[in-house]
Amino acid sequence: MIELLFLLGFSLHNIEEALWLPGWSKHARKYHKEVSPNEFRFAVIIVTAIGYLLTFQYFVFGSAYAAAKYIYLGFILMMVVNVLFPHLIATIVLKKYAPGLITGLLLNAPLGIYILLKKINNTNELFFVIIAGIILAIVFLLIITSIFKLGKYLFD
Repeated sequence: MIELLFLLGFSLHNIEEALWLPGWSKHARKYHKEVSPNEFRFAVIIVTAIGYLLTFQYFVFGSAYAAAKYIYLGFILMMVVNVLFPHLIATIVLKKYAPGLITGLLLNAPLGIYILLKKINNTNELFFVIIAGIILAIVFLLIITSIFKLGKYLFD
């Protein structure tokens, strides 16, 4: 049930971001658009729900369908990479703590790496997980912009 621990870490990571990232975004204007608290919190709720849905589909279909497993593990990989980019890099470049770094380093990265090592059985699976991670990252980047706009429209 390490997957449920990862979900807890993912949730705590998103809560940390929801609390402090809107204020932090004022200091990162050169690299990151400033976001209002309501706009960002709306986006965090949607992203968190997607993470839960991806985990749920893995529990339901992961043993029967390889694609379900790769999608889930691609999500885990995406979250592990998310610790490095943007959180760690932003903290280094801006010389100011980027919200989400602590929970990313202490929870998402170690739990995510453990899951990936435990669930990926061979090089072919690794290849498919990397492809799934890249596709998911692109999809998340595309939809996050729309989610921010929707959140701004609904709440600001």
